[in-house]
Amino acid sequence: MLQRPQEQRKGFRRPTRRAAEVSFGEGEPAVRCVIWDMSDGGARLAVARPLADLPPTFTLVLPNDAKHRKCQVVWTDKRYVGVKFI
Repeated sequence: MLQRPQEQRKGFRRPTRRAAEVSFGEGEPAVRCVIWDMSDGGARLAVARPLADLPPTFTLVLPNDAKHRKCQVVWTDKRYVGVKFI
């Protein structure tokens, strides 16, 4: 598990508390998540899946906006996963 690093974000992260989904690709069902906060470069997510099972990259789907953001896992802790948008 990648530990949460010291603060290195370049942009301001806005509190969000927004429902979304994590897509892992063809043939695998999407998993629900909550975006706790988000900046232009990344987000902090609570994912309804064991964090140890997350692949290093996945797609974040924002249902109401029909937006998809490719993500790379930067850190995880017991409750959240931090991603950067790639």
